[in-house]
Amino acid sequence: MNVDLQNSTSKDSELEINPKDSRSFSSDLETWKAFKSGSNSAFIFIYERYFDSLYSYGMRINGMEDLVRDAIHDVFLDLKNSSSSLGDTDSIKFYLFKCLKRRIYKELKTWSGLKQELASQDSFSITYSHEQTLIDKQIDLEMSQKINAAIAGLSQRKREAIYYVYFEGMSYLQVSELMELSDPKSARDLVYKALKCLRESLGFLPLFFTEFLP
Repeated sequence: MNVDLQNSTSKDSELEINPKDSRSFSSDLETWKAFKSGSNSAFIFIYERYFDSLYSYGMRINGMEDLVRDAIHDVFLDLKNSSSSLGDTDSIKFYLFKCLKRRIYKELKTWSGLKQELASQDSFSITYSHEQTLIDKQIDLEMSQKINAAIAGLSQRKREAIYYVYFEGMSYLQVSELMELSDPKSARDLVYKALKCLRESLGFLPLFFTEFLP
């Protein structure tokens, strides 16, 4: 998704986004500290770098595009308004994912008639894409479809866990916080249960899930 920083939503003017002021930073911590100190360049860098990931993540939580876009806007507006009082982070994506998930669930509570829909919603669809199949040259389109079917057969919680670890590169500690699990071990156990289910369903575990086994 290409994002027009000046025209993506009618609300974005509140964020005072000026693309000409953007630049790159060497690390998340450097970016975050610059943003907290009032750097508009750092804010733009964060917005540009993570908007697409946040949109994709938000749509997995709930497929209502307007709600997701509004939630993302509110996350960035909150960041802009409270930048000086925020703590440090060395993983901006994780921080933003936490904020967005919390914001979406908060927004859903205000949408009448959606509680039952949310409870029955089968979210976190994951696609084992051609990018992943390149890791293992023996996996063709037919097998890739079988892998996707096996992933779709997992419970929502198991899909969510492997999404964070394998598709977003998050640690078990981060997964446990995002999924409100008791500790990193619970997150690891959930991931391993998901992998076991995939192995039993397919008769093997795709290289993608073993090459990067955390």
